[in-house]
Amino acid sequence: MRIVVDTNVVFSAMLNTNSRMARIFLQPKTKLKFYATEQLLQEIEEHSDKLRDISGYTES
Repeated sequence: MRIVVDTNVVFSAMLNTNSRMARIFLQPKTKLKFYATEQLLQEIEEHSDKLRDISGYTES
């Protein structure tokens, strides 16, 4: 199944790794294929500092 994901859904899954969407995204063996626009990568880069601060993730 092909699924188009929105930036808000991806941000939400990144910030709450225990959420249902995060678990769906991170399933290693799934028949789901996720698609997003190039703009998603731009927005993640644009907000990367804030995402790191909120989530506690490091640069790597």
